Amino acid sequence: MKRENQDRENQAIVLALLRSQQMFMRAMGPTFRDGGLTAPQWDALEVLSHKGALSINDLMHFTLSTSGSLDVVLQNLIQAGWVEKSVNEFDKRARVLRLTPAGREKVADFLPVHNRALDRVFEKLSAHDKRTTISKLNQFRKKLSQARKD
Repeated sequence: MKRENQDRENQAIVLALLRSQQMFMRAMGPTFRDGGLTAPQWDALEVLSHKGALSINDLMHFTLSTSGSLDVVLQNLIQAGWVEKSVNEFDKRARVLRLTPAGREKVADFLPVHNRALDRVFEKLSAHDKRTTISKLNQFRKKLSQARKD
């Protein structure tokens, strides 16, 4: 019976995480669409905005993307004129991604809209609930990371 309970709890965690992510994306979807972005595009723009120029591999690491999905996102961001790709001056085989001036402007314009949408999504959570959720999710992520290394 103990194994059965453990299986149910494990499945409940997975469903709770997946459904929470789906509900979050459903709530944020209109904000991204109205801003002319997808969530993965915003993720890439935000990372480049905070981290500065990055290699494709580093951006893939920070956004938790796969090379295939990131390639499509980058093509669209480059085509929109928000990101540029250039040759790494230290390793001519590598490429570096950075925001263009238009990309910096897009981030500056969209960030307040994004923050207002987040305020609406999380308005019913207290500051304590937010901190507790962040702490628990960070603990969970660290344990997942350690499990992958074992």
